Formats: sequence, C-alpha cells, structure tokens
Amino acid sequence: MYLAILQWQESGLTQTKFCTVEKLSVKVFSYWLRKYRHEKGLSVGPGAKTRKSFIPVKVSTPELQNNVCSGSGRIDVAFPNGVQLSCPVGIDIGQLKTLINF
Repeated sequence: MYLAILQWQESGLTQTKFCTVEKLSVKVFSYWLRKYRHEKGLSVGPGAKTRKSFIPVKVSTPELQNNVCSGSGRIDVAFPNGVQLSCPVGIDIGQLKTLINF
C-alpha cells in the first residue's frame, strides 16, 4: 500500500479521486496513509499540516547565493526527527531526491 501512497503523492489528485481511479477503498487508504505518516515521523493528528514540496532555504555562503555551486563543499540537511543528511555539492538531483525520500 505504501507504493500507492507514493503514487498518490506524485499524482496531485485528492485522496478521494485517487482512490476512485485506482479502485481503492478511501477508508483503507486513509488508514495506511496515517500508518505511513506515523512511521515516517510526519504530522498525523487533526489539524496537522503536511508538506507537498520543499520549504525555502536561507543560504549563508555568499558564493551560493548567486547559484554558483562549485568546489568540494557539502550540503548538510538536519530533519526535525533527528536524521541528518550530508552529501557533496555536485550531487545528482535524482540521487538527492532518493536520499531525502528514503
């Protein structure tokens, strides 16, 4: 069911519309979505906000403010759940996306 959740996130459809198209029970899908979010440490309670995209990042290095990414620097990301990600500046965007969604 987690694959269906990932497909739904990529689809841009509402949960109800996605479930109709994929012939899934909305109740069952919602259950697995709550379970998925709980396991991933995402907000799950009433009124919880979910993010569908990246949030703005403030860049503190002057060279990078002009979109210049050269050298042997690293990108360090600290997630609210304590997980930290460190990768080289020139990382392939596909690899970075895979790491962030892991």
